[in-house]
Amino acid sequence: MDLLDFHFSSATAFSYALVKWLLMASLLTSSRIWNHARFAVPLVLGVVLTCLGMLFKVEHWVFGDEMLLLGAVVFSSSYFLWFRAKDNLTLLDYLKLLWVLGAAGTVVVTAVYRSLIRPIAGVTEALFWAMALLMVYQRWIRRPNAVE
Repeated sequence: MDLLDFHFSSATAFSYALVKWLLMASLLTSSRIWNHARFAVPLVLGVVLTCLGMLFKVEHWVFGDEMLLLGAVVFSSSYFLWFRAKDNLTLLDYLKLLWVLGAAGTVVVTAVYRSLIRPIAGVTEALFWAMALLMVYQRWIRRPNAVE
């Protein structure tokens, strides 16, 4: 039995999704990218284009694939430019960049090469959990030494 074929109960699946969304919200709200409008505006534009592209794709309207691809390119390129402009890069920053590129790759694969969705989405999921667990450890578990 493949791990991806394992089916969870609805309560377990809901709990998993809830924890994942809470961690994602924590990552988004704690990011310093929102202090820089030149990077935040293209990020929001990329998210909006990607969401609209998903809506168009689900409804089988025209230009769904194009909007998905454009949103993924705008989002990942603006995040990459912010990453390059940042001074102090940590392991968490590199994991965030890899996760954003993996998510954009999943969107591209959804629009172009459907047979590669599971491997790329699996790697992206693993990157998300590595990033989220590192953030939880750094922010809430590891206590910095008190300055004396």
